[in-house]
Amino acid sequence: MATYAAKQKILSSVTQSDLRSELLYPDLHGGASGIGASECQSIEKKLIGFSLGIGLFLLALLAIANHLFPSSL
Repeated sequence: MATYAAKQKILSSVTQSDLRSELLYPDLHGGASGIGASECQSIEKKLIGFSLGIGLFLLALLAIANHLFPSSL
């Protein structure tokens, strides 16, 4: 079992302090500039198109069902 002083020594080291402050206060203004800059791969484009196609098909199906069977409130 570690003592309080040992825990404080571990937490006060420079690398732990930097890591801890980065986790608590992340740099949102440019620290991760390369994350969103890459192009979509071909499989990602296919998945996006497939998802949009299914969504539009289901929306059209719902509109047709609503037209054929309107709610009678």
